[in-house]
Amino acid sequence: MKISKFTVGTIIVWGLVNIGLVAVIPSYDDEDKTEIILTPDIISKFDSLHTQVVSAKSNALINLQARLLKPDRIEESKKYPLVVSLHGAGERGSDNQQQLKYLPQQMTTDPWRETYACFLLAPQCPSNMNWSSSAILADSSEEKDQNLLDQIHKMILDVTSKYPIDKRRVYITGYSMGGFGTWDMIARYPDTFAAAVPVCGGGNPKTVSRFFEMPIWVVHGDADQIIPVSASRDMVDALQKAGGCPIYKELRGVTHNSWTHAYTYQSDMLTWLFKQEKK
Repeated sequence: MKISKFTVGTIIVWGLVNIGLVAVIPSYDDEDKTEIILTPDIISKFDSLHTQVVSAKSNALINLQARLLKPDRIEESKKYPLVVSLHGAGERGSDNQQQLKYLPQQMTTDPWRETYACFLLAPQCPSNMNWSSSAILADSSEEKDQNLLDQIHKMILDVTSKYPIDKRRVYITGYSMGGFGTWDMIARYPDTFAAAVPVCGGGNPKTVSRFFEMPIWVVHGDADQIIPVSASRDMVDALQKAGGCPIYKELRGVTHNSWTHAYTYQSDMLTWLFKQEKK
């Protein structure tokens, strides 16, 4: 998969703001015009999961689909981390495939599977719904259904009960709409997750008291034209004021595709993530 070019440079500002680690990253070439192709070989590496959720708006049953990637080799008596991946608005639907773009797809490659042996759960948000009731989206007609994330949490509990998953190492990440979903999930279920990586999302600063001690790595482009960078800045500021120590990486010149940088170029993020463990 080809990723847009970027300028490699030295991190020009490293600062300790309150007790939160903040980085300002040099400018990137922000043109990501490459179409992501999900080949049958990639899709076949994931198991298909299915459940239903009751719409809070219409009271109708709505299909909720997901994919599960297992470690390439499962060793006896060993337990593995679980990564929950929440996609953005553009990957919604019912094909149970589009949500595999970016991080899930990358995790199927041999080097990544060897380095980051884990289970990965990638649910797909149904069309015209979104993960979080607080999401900032261009289409105001979208249904904001809180039951959706609650059902995903049940799916997480089901997966962790059926497979050799280390419950002390359940991680969640998401970009754009999924970034909002990530903030929302750790506010609802802080005891479930060992760490979180919300990318170009936002949340409710009033909720940080529930998870300020959780290891959190936040990424946002300072030129984001869809979700303003202030959405992440506000959450980081609230966490710091509550006594938390989030890592915040703001990408200079990057618009609304900071996930390509977060999941690909910032390999230190995944290295950091897989070291996190609930005490």
